[in-house]
Amino acid sequence: MIPYTIKNILIKLEENGFEAYIVGGAVRDFLMGKKTNDFDIATNALPKDIIKILGPSKEKNIYGSFHRNIENLSIDITTYRKEFTYKNRKEFEFEYTNDLIFDAKRRDFTINALYQNKDGDIIDPLNILEDIKKKNLKMIGNPTQRVKEDPLRMLRAIRFASMYHLKIDKSLEKAIKEEKINLKKLSKERIKKELDSILLANGFSLLKKLNLLETLGIESKKIVYVNDLGGLWAQIKEKENYPKEKNLKKHEKTIKEILKYDTMNMILLYRYGYYDCKVACQIKSIPIKRLEKMQQKLPIRNRKEIVYSGKEIERLFHIHKEELGKILKEIEEEIILGKIKNTKESIENYIKER
Repeated sequence: MIPYTIKNILIKLEENGFEAYIVGGAVRDFLMGKKTNDFDIATNALPKDIIKILGPSKEKNIYGSFHRNIENLSIDITTYRKEFTYKNRKEFEFEYTNDLIFDAKRRDFTINALYQNKDGDIIDPLNILEDIKKKNLKMIGNPTQRVKEDPLRMLRAIRFASMYHLKIDKSLEKAIKEEKINLKKLSKERIKKELDSILLANGFSLLKKLNLLETLGIESKKIVYVNDLGGLWAQIKEKENYPKEKNLKKHEKTIKEILKYDTMNMILLYRYGYYDCKVACQIKSIPIKRLEKMQQKLPIRNRKEIVYSGKEIERLFHIHKEELGKILKEIEEEIILGKIKNTKESIENYIKER
């Protein structure tokens, strides 16, 4: 089903005498049975015509592409074009065209060169649908030239192949292996973003197969797949120090700390929390049911649940502040291990005996 908002844009452009199609990722996802909220629309309407018909966009418009966020949809509307040269791996010189075939030829992969009209019919100007049915990932044009234009296409190829279980065409595979050094021209931010998607799509083995690990500054030989980005990065030894969001960094660091231990126990579960320990268990092939049983048996979840607060212990037992932290940690561990109960009497007896 094409969302009403998207269909309405296509109809408006057509009513004004122009062609208009959904193109690229949304069509690809439709054929692969996946839902999406990102839509690219290609039309032979010039930018001035698009503005006249649909109104100006509040978003920044780049290279004649008009972006709109409507409800929960991200929409980009672009005029058909022919591309000529690239500068800094971005479109540098191009001209608008009225020909859908030229627009299709300038796209990167065959899976991104299918179009869909307002009625949901697939338009295949390059006769490539058969390749897609056979799950082949091919580059449009000369693969070597295309990956030189934009080295990020090498990582995009691996991402698409991993996400949609496609076989990379031999000529494209050869181009990736031969031109991999050009990946170093990309910013770490752009590489990291693609690597995130590749890792989550279980594409690490494909990176290794295409001999890209050394070029990307990754020393790991193998990782255990888990459906968690922090858990995946926690298994990777990286020389490039890719920039990561604060929460991802913290999550990755915690899992790395848990992985240093050979087993899983109540203390680790209490200290690091259920979710991070669950990811670590998946990596170490420790049964999750075992972790769940531990979680159910935990007598306390945090220090605030101890019947005595730190201030009360300090005041009642005349304990110096320098010693207090150590004693509180001991009490926590004794309660977690079941050696003392979380009652005032049990804690008082422990402190007195100590």
